[in-house]
Amino acid sequence: MSRLTVLSASALVVALAAPHIAYAGQGRPDPEVLPVPLGGTREQVLLGDKIFHGEAADGKCAECHGVDAKGTANGNDLTLGMWIWGDGSVAAIKTTIGHNMKMAPGMDGNLTPGDIDAVVAYVWALGHQKN
Repeated sequence: MSRLTVLSASALVVALAAPHIAYAGQGRPDPEVLPVPLGGTREQVLLGDKIFHGEAADGKCAECHGVDAKGTANGNDLTLGMWIWGDGSVAAIKTTIGHNMKMAPGMDGNLTPGDIDAVVAYVWALGHQKN
């Protein structure tokens, strides 16, 4: 095996492991203590947490926003209560998620309308928690 082949294989291993290494040490917010949006339910927040973290509906939110939802180079921090795309309302968050899903179909998982409502409730809760 040539030196170039070994270096290329090593680079591939690092590239594939990097997203998982980035998650190390990140604290996942406890959905049981997050606030519930008006008109939402605790069950939606709990389901939204599972979808966000890839445990339901093939959700992929944490890949860009981080396991702790504090953001990565590809997705903004959702815990600060500072909103880039809207005013932080349930309606604005839902519009933003819908826009993202239209721009990159399938990149957010296999979400039903009920799943989207759950992720919206969870994202709202992340941004409105008491820090």
